[in-house]
Amino acid sequence: MEENYKNKWNVAKMKERNKLPVYGENIKLSMSKLLAEEDKIIIQSFDCGNEVINSYLKEHAYQDPQSTTFVIYDLEKNLVVSYYSLSCSGFVLNLNSHITIYPAVEIKMFAVDDNYKHMLFLPDDKFTLSDYIFSNVIAKIYDFTEKICGADKIILYAVPQAENFYIKNGFTRFQDFMLQSESKFLDGCIPMYMDL
Repeated sequence: MEENYKNKWNVAKMKERNKLPVYGENIKLSMSKLLAEEDKIIIQSFDCGNEVINSYLKEHAYQDPQSTTFVIYDLEKNLVVSYYSLSCSGFVLNLNSHITIYPAVEIKMFAVDDNYKHMLFLPDDKFTLSDYIFSNVIAKIYDFTEKICGADKIILYAVPQAENFYIKNGFTRFQDFMLQSESKFLDGCIPMYMDL
């Protein structure tokens, strides 16, 4: 009862200050718009806290022939909330010195702007706006692999700060018999996968 009173008092104080908490469910999102040349100006304000990932969106994404990049906008504020880049890839296994490549979809990049990153999607929930957007990315990949091009894994290379986010969303570190990319761009990243 006392807890309920405190919550009502806090809400009343926030209303008084005109600073009600904003939840992800209240943001009008444009889901998965293909990145285009006309987006060059609006993407400049995007900041996820990682300069390499910011730079990829702002300078390289629309020219990268090995991936397709999608942006998600806050339609009311005309800001980029998130972006992700998808690529066809392979899942390489080394079992008893026998190398086998299985088809996979790679999430080359996934990032959420710092202003939205830790925002709860619903009140009294641990599901964040980032989780919501990421679950839509997974659904898009699943739909693609069911209808257009078969694959049974999603792979990604996580920056260390994001590993727990991906674990929470169903990803696991590569096993010893799974070979990772040797790209220098991925130095320090953690190879992870999810079964579809």
